[in-house]
Amino acid sequence: MAIRRSDRARLARLAASRVHARRHEVERRVGRRQSLAFCEYLRSLLLIEGVEPETTCVMKYLREAEAELAAIPDTPELRRADEDYLARTDTCWIDQEWERKRRYRPPPREEKTLGSDVERLLGRYRTDCEIDFATASPMELLAWGLSRHGATIDEATGNIEKAAEDLLLRLDELPDDATQEEVERALLAVEHQ
Repeated sequence: MAIRRSDRARLARLAASRVHARRHEVERRVGRRQSLAFCEYLRSLLLIEGVEPETTCVMKYLREAEAELAAIPDTPELRRADEDYLARTDTCWIDQEWERKRRYRPPPREEKTLGSDVERLLGRYRTDCEIDFATASPMELLAWGLSRHGATIDEATGNIEKAAEDLLLRLDELPDDATQEEVERALLAVEHQ
């Protein structure tokens, strides 16, 4: 027996709320993981620059993301399941309907992106080096940190990777019972290279 079109539409409406709720949960977990990774990167960048991350907003966001993921609990199996769920999401039906001229689809427009905002801020901090670490947003801190290493995001990223490797190599050369003065000397040596 075939399902009538009206019954199929009614069933789709009833199932939509469950589908949207499930997708929202998955997207929230994935967003928290990305937030955690970004905050860890930003904390490393601040440490390379000699700024204590505790004096910024980064640690607050980092702790929030860690706490939320710990409450789930976030496991490798859950991460794989979330990635699989998001990979299954197929939006090609929108393109098919548009090709059939059944729905209006506005032409794509150029929107502001994260990269363009960071590039704009990066240029500002290259010329004006003043920043208040206590009140700066994570994006401002990222742009400030990148501006210390290059004029563009790509150039700065390459230089940051080199600085991080130098810092790790310099700290690895220290003995296990190194004093605070020896650690500070090693950090100053890395800064002046």
